[in-house]
Amino acid sequence: MIGCLLLLGSLMAGQAGAAANQQLPADVARLVRQLDAAPLADRDAAEAELLRRGPAILGLLPTESERVPAEVRQRLGRVRQKLQRAEVLAATEASTVTLHAQDILLSNALAAIEQQSGNRIVDARRRFGEPVTNPALSLEFNANPFWEALDEVLAAAGMTVYPYCEQREIDVVAARAGSQAARFGRACYRGPFRFELVRVLASRDLREGDHGSLQVTLQAAWEPRLSMIDLVQRLTDVEAVDERGRLLPLADRQAQLDVPVSGNAPVVELNLPFRRPERDVAKIARLKGKLTAVMPGKIETFRFTQLATARNVEKRFAEATVVLEQARKTRDGLEVRMRVRFDHPGDALASHRTWIFNNEARLEDRQGRSIAYSSYETTLQKRDEVGLAFQFKVAQPFDEMMFVYQTPAMIVAKDFEYEFRDLPLP
Repeated sequence: MIGCLLLLGSLMAGQAGAAANQQLPADVARLVRQLDAAPLADRDAAEAELLRRGPAILGLLPTESERVPAEVRQRLGRVRQKLQRAEVLAATEASTVTLHAQDILLSNALAAIEQQSGNRIVDARRRFGEPVTNPALSLEFNANPFWEALDEVLAAAGMTVYPYCEQREIDVVAARAGSQAARFGRACYRGPFRFELVRVLASRDLREGDHGSLQVTLQAAWEPRLSMIDLVQRLTDVEAVDERGRLLPLADRQAQLDVPVSGNAPVVELNLPFRRPERDVAKIARLKGKLTAVMPGKIETFRFTQLATARNVEKRFAEATVVLEQARKTRDGLEVRMRVRFDHPGDALASHRTWIFNNEARLEDRQGRSIAYSSYETTLQKRDEVGLAFQFKVAQPFDEMMFVYQTPAMIVAKDFEYEFRDLPLP
């Protein structure tokens, strides 16, 4: 009976959502017309309502046209830009899991979490020679953040995450006997990040006669569907106090830890350096900090046609602008010269950042078949812009080809706070 009621509720919710979706194009068309209304208040109200509808209406907004009144074009441009930014930023938030199940098999629960979050989860127990069990679990998730849901499932199944995976995935294994299997109670969750304190090391260099040091290792893991460009920990953003409320001094409060993100593994460790406290300090009562993550936003696809005549064709989405300078025939095929520019890249395009060169670039023929480039060279590198020339070995005429370039639509820099309590000292 309960299952029938849940199913009925889902059907009714789905029908209501479908009806709302059918009405949406008409609502958007009406609001766009209202952008040209005589009263200023009506025009402002229409613009505000379009923004309130969110990124779901992006595909319903009319294309730019000189026949549209100038003020309407201006307002539509503002709406489109803000909604594109909102869509890109939403992709950097925590994914959520909704799952109401009694006696669901572990394998099915992990598959459901993977499907809803977009994060690849791999059961690696067989690879490590561990018994592969598939217990039944009772789970109740209602838009729970990804890491919280995964930790709860793993704790219930006596499993944990293998921290040394080198792929953009999460490998899960059996928890070691005697270890703290309950990951759920040990972490701090912020957005797509999971923070955990994993080591505390106290030391004293007898040759130097110093007062010693205390190193606290913080593990930061992020959802593998995301990639990171850089992680920055400013020690001015770290604070720790002992059980009496006394501040624990950092080794160098003005220092900054730049954590290079190499490879595909969605996890890093940061060593927070403190001076060794007095011997009467038994624990860190509270440790809090803020990590700055620089990450690419949602990937956008830019398509360019009419390559034979295209010159400095510019396309924009959110805060990314791609310019097709020109395509020209070469002895071996075709060269495509282009530039990609970001409004607010920070240091993401610095000379030692190589992520930009991993962006997808290809040709497509009229049948939709992809042709990869054979080589490329950098033609321009500035703080906010990179120019590239791609070489393709093709024989088809220009007009039978389309150039496709994929890049993050924004470079996102966000702060993620963490806090831990009652950390015992060695």
